[in-house]
Amino acid sequence: MTKVAEIIRFYSLDEIMDFIEKEGEYPLHHVWCYDKLKESGIPVECIKYNNNSRINKFGAKLQIFNLQQQINLLKKSKDYDLIYAPFIADIFILALLKTLGLYKKPIFALGLDTHIPFKNSFLKRLREKALRIIYKNGVDSLLFFNESIYQKNKEYGPLSKYDTFAEWGADLDFFSNYIKKQTQPPTLDFIYSTGGTGRDFNTLIKAFNDIDFNLKVTTKRDEGLKENITPNILIDNSVKPGLHSVGLIRKEYYNSLAVAISLQKTGHLWPVGITVIMEALAMAKPIISTVNDMYPFDLEKEKIGFYVDYYDVQGWKDRVNYIIDNPDEAREMGERGRYLCEKKYNYNVFSDNVIKHINKYNFSEGEKIHKKINISTAAAS
Repeated sequence: MTKVAEIIRFYSLDEIMDFIEKEGEYPLHHVWCYDKLKESGIPVECIKYNNNSRINKFGAKLQIFNLQQQINLLKKSKDYDLIYAPFIADIFILALLKTLGLYKKPIFALGLDTHIPFKNSFLKRLREKALRIIYKNGVDSLLFFNESIYQKNKEYGPLSKYDTFAEWGADLDFFSNYIKKQTQPPTLDFIYSTGGTGRDFNTLIKAFNDIDFNLKVTTKRDEGLKENITPNILIDNSVKPGLHSVGLIRKEYYNSLAVAISLQKTGHLWPVGITVIMEALAMAKPIISTVNDMYPFDLEKEKIGFYVDYYDVQGWKDRVNYIIDNPDEAREMGERGRYLCEKKYNYNVFSDNVIKHINKYNFSEGEKIHKKINISTAAAS
C-alpha cells in the first residue's frame, strides 16, 4: 500500500480537525482529499503547517511557498512512497532537487495555473520558463483542476512528466446542510459578491450606483475602492479569511438573488474566482462573472448565468437588471447550476478521481511512473 505525504496550504490539519470538533463542520474541499484518502484505506499523513514559521514567511517573499513544510518533508521523506501537493508551487524545492537528480520520491501534484510565460515583464517570463523546466523534470504527474486549464496548457506543452485533469468542485454536503436547516425562504433582495484575489469591485460598484437594487460585498481588500458607495451598497470587511469564513458567508449566498464575480484583467491564465463559482453552484444561485476562459464551463451555454467584459460598467448594469426583472428565470439558472454541481462539479467526484489516479499506478516504482501512466492515458483523463 502506497503511503502518501500531503502538503496542505493555509492551515495545519490539526487546526482544521480541532475546528470541526468544536464547530461541527467545515468545507472539506479545503483539505484536498485527505479525508477521502483515509476513508479509502490509503495511508496518508499531512506535513504540519505553521503559519507563523519564519522560514515560511521568508520563503513566501521569494515566492517559494510552504518552505518549512518542504524542509520537514525532506527530513522524513524515507517514510513515504508518494508526495502529494494540492498546489504544485508547494513542492518547488522538491521538484528542483529531483530535476538535479538529488531526490527520488515520486511527486503527484494538482495544477491551478498554466504557468504559460505570457507576462509583460521579461523577468517574469523568464521565471515562468524556468518553473516549467523544473516542474516538467521534477513532477511525475500533474492533475489540472479542470479541462480548460489542461487544454490551454497542452497548447504550450506538458508541465510535468504526465499531465491530465479532473473537475474540481465544492463540498456539496457543507452547503446542502445549511440549506436544509433554514426555516425561512431566501430574501432574494440583493446581489452578492465576495473574494479578494484579482477582484474589480470598483466596476461593480460603479454599475450599482445606477441600479435600483442592493449589492453586498464581503472582502478584506476594500482599501482600493475609489467609487462612490451609494446607500444600496454594503461593503463588509468584518469577515476575515479563516476557518470560519465560508460558514459565515453561506447566509449571504442563501439570501442573494445572484452572485457577481467582477475581475481585473491580469497576465495570468488561471481560474481566479473559481471557488466562488463552485460555492454559488452549490447554493443554487445564478452567476454573473467577468469573462474567464479558464472556468470549467461556459456560464451562458450552460444557461446558469451571464458573462461581462472587463471593466464594462454598462454590461454589468444590463445583466444585473435582467436578473432582477426575471426572477423566475434566475431561479431556473440557479437550479441548473446546482444540477451541474451534483452531477459533476463537486468534491466527492473530484476526490474519487484523485484516488483513482493514485491507486491506478504503483508510484513506489519511481522513475517508471510516467511509462505506466502513458499506458492508460484515456482512463486517467
